[in-house]
Amino acid sequence: MSLVTRDPKTGLRRGPVRFPDGQPPVPSGCRWCGIPEGTHGRSYIASAGTHTWEQPTRAQVLARMKARRTARRYARRMAPILAAFERGAELVGPRERRRRDRTEPTRPTSERTA
Repeated sequence: MSLVTRDPKTGLRRGPVRFPDGQPPVPSGCRWCGIPEGTHGRSYIASAGTHTWEQPTRAQVLARMKARRTARRYARRMAPILAAFERGAELVGPRERRRRDRTEPTRPTSERTA
């Protein structure tokens, strides 16, 4: 079974992993692989083979701009949570907090008053 599909609008083949490095390609990147023109040279990708830089279609440029905007919004929304984890804060919900409270060992009364 192949997970590669063909986009009906552009005719390009694509797989489930759209951005291998986790970031959308620059809008003016190569039509086939997304690498910027200045650093492209000759590249290989399964859907296009060995190729030189080609100008992306208008639909690709628009889709890449939207993807980059969405990624920035997501990163902005997640920034406070990531910062809290870097500080070592334990961000847990009320259900997990209650579970942790129940599993903590209880101390005898004589130790609590001492």
